[in-house]
Amino acid sequence: MTQVRRISDALKVRAKHQCDEIAHDGINRQITYAEWDREADEIGGGLAAAGLQPGDRVFLPISNAHAVEMAIAVFAVFRAGGIACPINTRLNAKEIADFAELTTPRWCITDVSDIVAGLDLAGCWTVADMPRDLTSLPDQAALDPQADAEILGTSGTTGKIKGVVVSHPDLMKGVTGTNMDRSRSTLSALPLTGSGGNLGIVMLPVRGGATAITQPKFDPKGFLDLVREKRPNLVYLVPTMLRLILDQPNVADYDFKGVRYLMTGTAPLPHDSVKRALDLWPHVRMRNSYGMSEGGIGVSTTSVEQVLKPGCVGKLPEHMQLRDEHGKIVTQPGVVGEIYGYQKHPRRYWNDPEATAASFVGGWTKTGDLGYVDEDGDLIMAGRSKELIIRGGYNITPLEIETALHLHPAVQQAAVVGVDHDVLGEDIAAAVTLRPGQTADEAEIIQFCRLHLADNKVPRTLVILDIMPLNPNGKILKKELVEPLTAAARARRKAA
Repeated sequence: MTQVRRISDALKVRAKHQCDEIAHDGINRQITYAEWDREADEIGGGLAAAGLQPGDRVFLPISNAHAVEMAIAVFAVFRAGGIACPINTRLNAKEIADFAELTTPRWCITDVSDIVAGLDLAGCWTVADMPRDLTSLPDQAALDPQADAEILGTSGTTGKIKGVVVSHPDLMKGVTGTNMDRSRSTLSALPLTGSGGNLGIVMLPVRGGATAITQPKFDPKGFLDLVREKRPNLVYLVPTMLRLILDQPNVADYDFKGVRYLMTGTAPLPHDSVKRALDLWPHVRMRNSYGMSEGGIGVSTTSVEQVLKPGCVGKLPEHMQLRDEHGKIVTQPGVVGEIYGYQKHPRRYWNDPEATAASFVGGWTKTGDLGYVDEDGDLIMAGRSKELIIRGGYNITPLEIETALHLHPAVQQAAVVGVDHDVLGEDIAAAVTLRPGQTADEAEIIQFCRLHLADNKVPRTLVILDIMPLNPNGKILKKELVEPLTAAARARRKAA
């Protein structure tokens, strides 16, 4: 009988009870639970035979084009006793180098060999030639069940990439043998290197027994084709992906009858996307979730009433709190505070004790996100504390303005930042992209905002872009907008 101490042990249990069922479907390749278990053993042994020691970091820059190989590689690293370091292959060369410098990997498995060519590694394999040696597989019972399992690179939307450490006890949370997920199959295009894709999709089959279907590279029409072909019970889309799908001219022609749940998260969800999705697919249970790589944060809407509230992510649970700038718990409805989350197995930043001490205190994670609880006890998101705009002494959250911008029928994406102002301290500037086939100018959109916002919250500067800068997880890179929006604001004031 297998003793389940690590999540890689739980895979062995699944392989016994669901041996011939599909665990991962990467479109280009499928793998059963039994095949996944066997290959994880073979390659785990191969890594050990090559010299991997417990605690060694294994760099895993693997794209979604090889989703099955990513799942195999992660669990092979666990079986070898190493620490998996997934990293998105779409990051630039400096970001890849920064994460490698931080994690100091000795080994690597990749499907994009050129991006690791300059790294000092003891061994590197492509996904097609991963090492195999079943005879060298370490005794699984001898591996430390409390050890670090993964280092996940943060999204890097505001600064240098950090590595969030996830332990084996953390991964084992919610793993209860052969329980069956309510959704028997989930389709997503999330990068399997981030928190949502790694912890949510790579681990999904082991946690709940459901098939994880991964689109090799997101495109909205292709995703709709997969919904029709694969008939998943649940689809997971970040808000940017959802909007692109809703904007497909023939989206109503696609059969969504088999989809029971539509999950979204990782970024603020525009309210009009909710209304459009529910109008299009009234039978679907739509859920807006909120979580973060640092852990301790996990909440989701559970009703249509909640998901229809702009910014709502569900009831504030016991493991989360709102605190003011002095660290005092906020209990009054409507009062904005910073969100904190408690975790039994706290995470930390790899090789960064200063950042760890600032963000993880007594089991509580300091998120940097702002929110408030309404009269119904629902948590309403209000943006990032670092993004808070202080205009003429008044605190303004970009999320409120972005919500108004998304109501304009021509606006597809919107981002608001604070820009320097000699008198006010900061002023409001916005960038938007337009939906295909739609037209609008800056003055028209600003005038639209005046119908939905108080005067001091209306953007004084607005720029229409062809493409919004996004990170690999689909989040808007606001740091790349600050400089051009600041220049646009200065030019506007100079011309006035």
